[in-house]
Amino acid sequence: MAGSFGVRTLINLDLFTDAYRVTGKAKVGAGGIHAELANPNTKYLDIQEAYISRIHDPGNIIASYKTAAFRKDNINFILLQDRREGIAVGTAHGRSIFTRGRPIPVFITVPSFEIVGEVIHDGKPSVREIIVQSVGNFQSVFDAKASASQRPDISYSGDLILVHKDRIGVFCLDLHKK
Repeated sequence: MAGSFGVRTLINLDLFTDAYRVTGKAKVGAGGIHAELANPNTKYLDIQEAYISRIHDPGNIIASYKTAAFRKDNINFILLQDRREGIAVGTAHGRSIFTRGRPIPVFITVPSFEIVGEVIHDGKPSVREIIVQSVGNFQSVFDAKASASQRPDISYSGDLILVHKDRIGVFCLDLHKK
């Protein structure tokens, strides 16, 4: 039961909604950010040291708060600079995500953004299989870049982007690359 009562650490993240980017820190337990996002006891993700900017004007911080909370179902995606912060600590799944399967290039759309990167998948390379077999409500996309669909010159890159499955509009696989 390390999730709520065990050691918790802060991870840096960028969280994106339809219109806003929030840079801050989330406190996670041994289950990592996936466990926090899957926690059935709350519909919110708590963020500390939140800096808020509009997607179309990312250099202008419009507000900052010591604490904030975001409805999980309104999060389009979360960007992490280090993929290890997105994987549960000390689990077989956490180890296997780096070694099992093959990288498959993907193109995914969510409101206001286009995301390119790679999924790591062991099995039949189909969108349905990938979504069904990925952990929780968020699809992991590695070595990822998210570009604003209205302003492609505005983009954000990270080692891992966690894309909310319910917010995906288009999900494409490129089976000819690599």
